[in-house]
Amino acid sequence: MTDRHLFLKGRSGAGKTTCLLSCLEPYWKGAGGFLTQRLTDGDGETAGFRLLPVENMEEIPSVTRAYEPGIEGIFIERTPEGWRKYPEVFETLGAEILNRLLEHPEQYRFCYIDEIGGVELKVKPFMERLERLLGSQAFCVGVLKHSGNLASLGTRIPLPANAAPDREWLEAQMEQRFGCRILAFDGGEAEKMEIRRIIDLRLSGTTVKGSEK
Repeated sequence: MTDRHLFLKGRSGAGKTTCLLSCLEPYWKGAGGFLTQRLTDGDGETAGFRLLPVENMEEIPSVTRAYEPGIEGIFIERTPEGWRKYPEVFETLGAEILNRLLEHPEQYRFCYIDEIGGVELKVKPFMERLERLLGSQAFCVGVLKHSGNLASLGTRIPLPANAAPDREWLEAQMEQRFGCRILAFDGGEAEKMEIRRIIDLRLSGTTVKGSEK
């Protein structure tokens, strides 16, 4: 199937997540999956990133929030000793989120999968479930980390060995094996219209048990 799933890739700040969430807003009550939420300090600077489950949310959550030590789902964190990563978050919380999508697909209109292609690339329990999900009948929408963004991340935290080739392999698998439409996004109006067209085409006629469009 063409456009079996839809993912965006592009440089940081291009507006990928903002565009996707705007297009998905009419269908959000049926969302499953996770958002990658940026955590900020008192000066508005990035202090970390967390995995935020989105199921059962009445409204789209903010893509940023104030950093607090101990928040669930932090997988990258700025500490006095420097940046630290916690890939085990994908082995536990991340895998649990994907398990719910796989075990109860009838409960979700779509699966939101945000910023894949980073520190989770070597987390086998997460990646195995992600492949199963992409091979299922679910409609997955999200963001694939741009290769340039991955390289930038690698200047702050140590990435897994072969992270760049693994990310390229993932993109190839998504397109060739799982029928993902991966759009290079830079914020153009034509791109936004195409994204809305694909999402509306896939979701406008769907229903979810216990929810209304």
